[in-house]
This record gives sequence, C-alpha cells and structure tokens, in this order.
Amino acid sequence: MLQNLMRILPPASGVLTVRLAGVDGFTGRGSVRYAANDHAFVLTVTLSGVAGRKAEVFANGRSVADVAVTNGRANATFSSSRGDKLPELCDGARIEIRQNGDVVLDGALTRA
Repeated sequence: MLQNLMRILPPASGVLTVRLAGVDGFTGRGSVRYAANDHAFVLTVTLSGVAGRKAEVFANGRSVADVAVTNGRANATFSSSRGDKLPELCDGARIEIRQNGDVVLDGALTRA
C-alpha cells in the first residue's frame, strides 16, 4: 500500500535536515527534518535532554510551532496539509529551539 501511495505523490522537491546543538551551556540535542513538495510542507522535530514542559520552534527568527516536552524528550510532526502554519524554508535556514525566550538549541538546515 505504501508503494502505491509513493507512486501517486510527487517526489519531494526538497528535504533539509539539521542536528541541533546546545547553546550557552545548554546540553540538550535534537534534530529537525523539513520536507517540501507540491502538496505540503512537513516539519519533524525530535529533542532530547530538554528541561521543562514546552519548547518553541523558530525558523529564521519566526515562531513556527510549540512542542510538548515529557521527561526531557519531544517528538512532533507538523504539516501544512493538516493546517499547521509552516513557512517555506531553504538551505541555510536557521532553526532555534527556545524556552522562556532563551535559545537552548540551534543549527542551520542543509540538504539531506
């Protein structure tokens, strides 16, 4: 069934990824995968070693999404086809994870 679906959907016109590193003494880590095709933008966020209950995802200084943190971990997928407001991003886009206004993780998207 998945193979049939893959034949129907156009190939992704762009997949970008980043490994996020801690900033200013924060020791967490994470990754973000961004995929764009003719139908949707999809953003997948994976975090670990992050304190608190919530983290905010920023792309190029703009708030993109909030993720729930449980036991220091977070996994979330956002898609414009489900109504999530995602910007169009390109190679080099800056991704930041913020908590209480402070940047705790960051990195730049690159071609996968």
